[in-house]
Amino acid sequence: MPRATRDLAIAFLCQLALNASVPATGIYGTAHDLSATGLHSVTQAASSCVFCHAVHRSASSANQLIPAWNHTTTGTTFKMYNSANVIGTTIHGQVDAQPTGPSLACLSCHDGTVAMGSLVNSVGAVGATTYTAATGGVNPVSGVIAGGPNLIGSDLSNDHPISITYQDNLNAGLVPATSLVGVRLYPGNATGGKVQCSSCHDVHNYGVAGATAPFLRVTMVGSALCRSCHLA
Repeated sequence: MPRATRDLAIAFLCQLALNASVPATGIYGTAHDLSATGLHSVTQAASSCVFCHAVHRSASSANQLIPAWNHTTTGTTFKMYNSANVIGTTIHGQVDAQPTGPSLACLSCHDGTVAMGSLVNSVGAVGATTYTAATGGVNPVSGVIAGGPNLIGSDLSNDHPISITYQDNLNAGLVPATSLVGVRLYPGNATGGKVQCSSCHDVHNYGVAGATAPFLRVTMVGSALCRSCHLA
C-alpha cells in the first residue's frame, strides 16, 4: 500500500474513533455533520461545513437564509401554527404565511423533501450525493430524511410556532424580550423580534448529555427551556 494511501486510511480511522463519542460542542461527529465521519455517515464527503455554508458563490438575495447559505431551499408549502385552531388559546403574535430565515433553512432538510447533499455550490464536496452508508432516518438512495424523530414534514400546526413575532407587550405570560437568557430572537432580543427554530436550538452546539443535548440552547431539566420565555 502506498504510504500516502496508508496515512489517509489511518487518519480516517482516527477520526472515526474521535467521533465514537459525540462532542459536547461543535457539529463534528454529530447528526449535523453530514460528512463521511459524521454520526450517521450520511454522505461520503470529507467536508462538514459545506452542507450549510459556502465561502464563495453561496445562495444570494432572498435565498440567503443564513450567512453564506449553501443548501438548496425547500419549496414546500407549510401549514403554519394558528392559535385560533387551539381551544382556549390566543397568542398575540403575527405568524408569517410561511417559514422564514433560519427556520426555513432548518426545514430545508427536516421537511423530508430535499436531499442532504443538494447544494448551491458543490465545489469541494466530492461524495456529497453518495448516501449508501446513511443511517439515522436518511434514505440511502435519495438522501432525504425519510422517517424518525428528525422528520418534521410540512404540517407545523401542532408544533411550537415559528416565524412568529414575540409580543411580550401583548402576552402577559411572556418574559420581557430584553430579559431573555440563553434563548434568542431574530434579529435580536426585542419586542417584535421573531421566534425561529434556532431560538431554542443551536445547530453548532450538540450540548451536554442529560441537559442540553441534542442541540438545545437551554436545558430541559426543570422545564428551564420553556421557562426561558414563558412565565410559570
